Amino acid sequence: MTRRVIDVHAHVGKTVANNIGQTVDELIGRMDAAAVSEALLSPAAADRQVEGIVDTRRMNDVVAAAVRDHPDRFPTGFGLVEPRHEEHAVRELIRILDELGLAGIAVHPTLEGYYLDTPLRVDPLWEILDDRRAICLMHSSPDPGSGESAAAVRTVVSRFPNVTTFLGHAFLSAQQKAEAIEIVRDFPHVYFDIAYQSDPALTEELVAAVGSDRVVFGSDTPFYDLGDVHRSVLAADIPETAKDDVLFANVQRVLDAHR
Repeated sequence: MTRRVIDVHAHVGKTVANNIGQTVDELIGRMDAAAVSEALLSPAAADRQVEGIVDTRRMNDVVAAAVRDHPDRFPTGFGLVEPRHEEHAVRELIRILDELGLAGIAVHPTLEGYYLDTPLRVDPLWEILDDRRAICLMHSSPDPGSGESAAAVRTVVSRFPNVTTFLGHAFLSAQQKAEAIEIVRDFPHVYFDIAYQSDPALTEELVAAVGSDRVVFGSDTPFYDLGDVHRSVLAADIPETAKDDVLFANVQRVLDAHR
């Protein structure tokens, strides 16, 4: 029997700084090649912003259309807001949740120009997410001075416990990994997303540290190969039930609770 795999960290669009991107059709092709059955789609951060909020809305509409047109591949998705758009970002977040019907937002503060530990920019958005019990795909950086450092992540997840958070690649340095392990242990609404690596030993370490029920599969496609991450979980020395948790069961439980 083919095992389900749900990727929580799959992007469409393009990051202008490195010119890396993919379309929805290209993503589906990569998912098929990697035996990844489903993904929670989100826009790539730092796409073109020539027209500001119009560009943001366009990318959110792309995600919503993919979820509508391919419900068997994309159970839901995440929108994107730019906090620097201020009240327009708040209105767009409400549209993402209410009109487009997406599960929440993906955030990459380093590329979006703000700090997670700055209430002026964070609170107007996270208060809505918290009230709606939404989901956030949160990118994290090993740079202690960045707006998405482990310390900054702790600040926001500690204040908004109703926002389920998939914490992306929070293990790129020993310090970041140690601090992120403590975050996941301390806050039951936060999950490790194993994107952007392909070492079976890391999955083993995280499962041992926080439990298989707190680790989810993500790839960070197109910036990392889906198949490499998938194979690393299959190769990890953990029970088959733990692999099921990581690859699909934990995410399905989150989605079931969100509906």
